[in-house]
Amino acid sequence: MSKKNSRFKKDEISSKLRTCLKYCCLHVVKFMKKNNQHFKFAGIFLICIFSFLFARALTQNQALNQALFTSVNNLHFSPIPIDDTYSSSVYSLYIKRLDPNKRFFTKSDIKQFKQFEHLIDNELNQGSQYFFEQINDRLTFRMQETQKYYKAFFKKKIRINQKETLETDIDKKEFARSEKELKKRWEKWMSYQVIIQYMTELEVKITSENASKKVKVEGISVLPVHIKMNTKLKKKAMEKVEKDLDLMFERLTEENDEDKLNLYVDTLLNVFDTHTGYFPPQKKEDFDISMSGKLEGIGAVLREENGYIKVVRIVPGSASWRQGDLKEDDLIIKVAQSKGETVDIVGVRVRDAVKLIRGEKGSLVKLTVKKPDGSIKVVPIVRDVVVIEATYAKSSLINDTRYGKVFGYVYLPKFYRDFKDATARNTTDDIRRILEGLKKKNVDGIVLDLRSNEGGALLDAVNTAGLFIKKGPIVQVKSRHKKSNVLFDEDKEIVYGGPLIIMVNRYSASASEILAAALQDYSRAVIVGTSNSFGKGTVQTFIDLDSVFKGKADPKHPFGNLKITIQKFYRINGGSTQYKGVHPDIILPDRYSYLEVGEQYLDHSLPWDTVDKLNYNEWTQKQNISSLRSKSAHRSNQSKLFSHIEAHVSFVKKQRENSDISIYITDVIKQRNLVEAENKRYKDSIINYKSLKITDMTPKLSNDDDTKKRQAEWIESLQKDPYLNESLSILNDMTQSDFAQSE
Repeated sequence: MSKKNSRFKKDEISSKLRTCLKYCCLHVVKFMKKNNQHFKFAGIFLICIFSFLFARALTQNQALNQALFTSVNNLHFSPIPIDDTYSSSVYSLYIKRLDPNKRFFTKSDIKQFKQFEHLIDNELNQGSQYFFEQINDRLTFRMQETQKYYKAFFKKKIRINQKETLETDIDKKEFARSEKELKKRWEKWMSYQVIIQYMTELEVKITSENASKKVKVEGISVLPVHIKMNTKLKKKAMEKVEKDLDLMFERLTEENDEDKLNLYVDTLLNVFDTHTGYFPPQKKEDFDISMSGKLEGIGAVLREENGYIKVVRIVPGSASWRQGDLKEDDLIIKVAQSKGETVDIVGVRVRDAVKLIRGEKGSLVKLTVKKPDGSIKVVPIVRDVVVIEATYAKSSLINDTRYGKVFGYVYLPKFYRDFKDATARNTTDDIRRILEGLKKKNVDGIVLDLRSNEGGALLDAVNTAGLFIKKGPIVQVKSRHKKSNVLFDEDKEIVYGGPLIIMVNRYSASASEILAAALQDYSRAVIVGTSNSFGKGTVQTFIDLDSVFKGKADPKHPFGNLKITIQKFYRINGGSTQYKGVHPDIILPDRYSYLEVGEQYLDHSLPWDTVDKLNYNEWTQKQNISSLRSKSAHRSNQSKLFSHIEAHVSFVKKQRENSDISIYITDVIKQRNLVEAENKRYKDSIINYKSLKITDMTPKLSNDDDTKKRQAEWIESLQKDPYLNESLSILNDMTQSDFAQSE
């Protein structure tokens, strides 16, 4: 491809870059003098990023391009050499991002791109971007060809009763060997989409007209396997799928050159580690909203993954949290407004998906989601602002009639603190008040629930841990080229010194892992969970580009931000919480064990390592973990619900392994009925633990009907929680004299 024919022409450079380069050398020194060494590196880094973005027009600034990665090497916690290995990593990651489902490129395309696999580092040094230009030109060409495929496909008679299969596992799928094979793949995929839509239309029709047409399979109403084809519904399904594709390609082709450059630069940085990247202005705004949780929308944190929009986290107190059906790891595949058409969002950027999902308070949005078990569900959510009190710590008093004991339960969704308002509520003070209140009730033990706690204020993780020990180190924070900075609990007071369990899961991350790890190292608490925690043990900083070029940048075209990993957390025993997370002392059967969740599954996450162990005094009354584990395992093996959980996991794993699915309509209906039947069986196995008499101890900010409803729902969820039920049994074991041994 010649430069002359490239769509990424030099005269398309934005005016903001010219302004940036004109003044950067004159003003960066002034900026550096006013700030510390940390921001000296940041200033150089920012200048280099944007000179790189448009380096093909400014080859005289190749020295600045070189300085880009010199700056990263000075600032990043664990920099990597810009060499052929780096180039290969960028090459693979960028192809994966552009065509995650292998729907556009062919093997011949990949063969042609291969020449650049070890040249990207050279291009960075030279200020050229031939790989970026060529791959994007080819992607545009393939998209145009695909549009021709599907337009022609819907003009002919479509058969949806052919015995063919479709590979749905991206890792098992290779790029198509030829354009003919690529076209065939698209035709099979579109046939499958028509079948899925046809089944949806059929179910709506049968349910509205005559529900008796459904058949019973093990007491569950499902679609009949053999039913005469309804040509009107088939036509309607075809029109809907074609319209979805029209909208999808319309969004894909709306991306401009700057959008594509942003993604490429983000990829160049992501190879340093999964949390280092470039944030254009809109992406940074989305990040700020997700962190504050104060948006009028559904209250879910989303990210792009393999061409899908994946739910990463549900914000406590949000509309999604209160509705209850949207869960972490759900894939959102379609979005519909209350009276609008359903829009397919597979393959769209997360920012575009967010535009469809957000809306005014009180409005309805319907999300079609694909569950981890493969089932499809429509989740209606009334948009609302986050209920702020739901993000705060909550507590309850649990009278466990099995053992004749009273336990305290504390739920902490995040570590919150407003550093701009010293009078605002914070985690440490709230947990202190809760513990003092539970002590007055003479509880026999306490469960601190950190499940799905994504972290938050490090200060409060340290101070909250200190409420359970006399004093001592809590966590080590290490920067590059520096000794670990140890954060201590300096307060000698022990607010609560009784039996303590900390509950974690695979979504417990960052600050929650620091607290759990510290109290585990002190042998102060028994950690109970279904798997290792998330493994997020790094610290990032945002660097605002516009602050560097204040007064010189075009306010209509802000630069954005850089997010860079600068520090790493280490336990007091020397091990990092990064990558491995916290391993529970007692592991319970996990309904979601088939999911790949955590740092270890993210591209280019930093590895686990160690530093020197600190000196600290363990708790004088340590629990006999081996005995507790044995007792718990015996109960779990006798539990019908845990048996159902393990059977359900086995079923889902088998479904996921059989990824080469039939697209014969009869087989698709059978498979759908099978999944629905299994989900119904599992749902029916959930029991209400009537032996747990729960009293909500959380102070109420209001006494309206909505607050009362949320309180009742919370108590009901605790009474149906098998993991809490078993944790209370473990806590009972901990109170027995034969389970406590002196150090």
